[in-house]
Amino acid sequence: MATEPTTSRAPSLATQVSRAVVWNAVFVPLRMVAEIVATLLKLTVLPLTSYGLLALVSGAAGGLGTWIDLGTTRALPKYIPETNRTGGPRAVLRLLTVVLTAQIAMLALTLVGLIIGYDRYIGELQGKVLADGRIPPVEQTTLVRFIDEFGWLIILTILIMLFLGICYDMLMAYLNSFFKQRAWNSVALAAGLLPPLLSAAVILLSRLAPDPDRTAIIGVLIAMFVAPALAVALAGWNVYRLWASDARYWTSNAPAPSSWRAIPTGFVRYCAVSFLMTLTDFLASKSFAVFLTNDISDVALLWAGASVVGMVLGYLYTPMVGVQVPLFTRVRAGEGGTLLGAYQSLARLQALLLIPGAVGLLLLARPVLAVLTPQYVGAAPLVWVLVPCLFLESMLTTAHNALIVYEHLRVIVISRLLTLSVVPLLILLAPLLGVVGVALAFGLARVLAGAWATFNGYRLLGVRWPWRFTLRVLLASGVMALIVAGMALLLPELPPHAGVALRLREAALLAGVALIGAGVFIGALRATGGLEPQDREQLATMRLPGGRWLLRML
Repeated sequence: MATEPTTSRAPSLATQVSRAVVWNAVFVPLRMVAEIVATLLKLTVLPLTSYGLLALVSGAAGGLGTWIDLGTTRALPKYIPETNRTGGPRAVLRLLTVVLTAQIAMLALTLVGLIIGYDRYIGELQGKVLADGRIPPVEQTTLVRFIDEFGWLIILTILIMLFLGICYDMLMAYLNSFFKQRAWNSVALAAGLLPPLLSAAVILLSRLAPDPDRTAIIGVLIAMFVAPALAVALAGWNVYRLWASDARYWTSNAPAPSSWRAIPTGFVRYCAVSFLMTLTDFLASKSFAVFLTNDISDVALLWAGASVVGMVLGYLYTPMVGVQVPLFTRVRAGEGGTLLGAYQSLARLQALLLIPGAVGLLLLARPVLAVLTPQYVGAAPLVWVLVPCLFLESMLTTAHNALIVYEHLRVIVISRLLTLSVVPLLILLAPLLGVVGVALAFGLARVLAGAWATFNGYRLLGVRWPWRFTLRVLLASGVMALIVAGMALLLPELPPHAGVALRLREAALLAGVALIGAGVFIGALRATGGLEPQDREQLATMRLPGGRWLLRML
């Protein structure tokens, strides 16, 4: 009897994960350009006070979105594959319908709350502006009047963003659940490109208006919900295509209707823990911290510093986006690999990317901010505080994800409750260090929670951090730091009111320093042993453009 061709077999788990990592990495440069454009535009074109106002609007949308989410965004990537395997697409549709209904109900309650608390919220925004003694009185009066006149647009923007966030998170969770990283990254790229493109258009057009600053703020507020609407449409199209490709399960492979459940067993409990995670993440984030600052200038500096750190961390973390939870879920289901092997592979990849990235950002933060605009150089100390905290916390989340997949929920709950240490830390540090203390408080709280999760991953799951490889990366990063620091001292100092030509020259020099630093790191890592043998084997099996060159280099 003839055997079926191997091409008809489903890809192995290792192959699926490898492809997901590859597609994540392929899209890094494109997403990087989009994020750089957005950040540069807002920092260099918008006045500091306008940037601060937009940060407060984004923070409010983030906090309310946490409330509306109910923990479902973290839960769906785990339960969609399980539900699809046991009940097929019909069961998945039932689950998504229940989740959407619950979130729409929460959105309706939020609408009522915003209507009732409209005057109080608008008053708090105006209070941040009036408390700032660093901005001219004329600018204060203008912004206060704008908030009073266009408060309805601010509220409408928040509500539309919340609704689109519900749709976007659900659609992207579906794509993540099946390792559709090419589609996921395509949508994420659109979601990253559209805001800066639309913002650029409205800001350029606003220069032709009688009151360009006011017109620019209105245009950016509108872009804040038009751009995600387009991204939701693109995500919906990709999900529809994926759904249509699985249509055969509707009639052939799906279980009997009596075995279907609208809500899978354990889903509510998992969502409760996920909601706690999301809530504590918000409390220990810039979106919450901006409301604890003294005035609108501190809001802008904190948001700018945290955004720069988050932007760089986001690039470096991109290869692992949407991979960890589905990977651990399938390892637990016995579809391939071991937990220790999966954990250490992810940990080595994180160490390889995040440690040298953190060192480079610490050394170049101040000159990079000076190139952007002198008014944000004051955010450099915030970057220095946040980089060690957020980069370390990011590496500690791997054990956290493994624990939640293996349903050690008690440990996760304690870990998330430790994040609430942000409150006493804020009480202690904010009066002493001002806005730097606010940043340090939420950074330390995140590290404390991650350290607890990693310790218990070692205790309960037997995961081990790859210390030998990490020490090699630290050594190579130290060599890189010496070279980069020396070159940074040789860079010409940029005058406070430098023109575009000088800033471009400085940006090119900084890019050159970064590239040389990356080359030094790779050379030092290779001299100390390079990649682990299993990682070399895995890289050799992945059909990457220039894969042989990459293997020789590492």
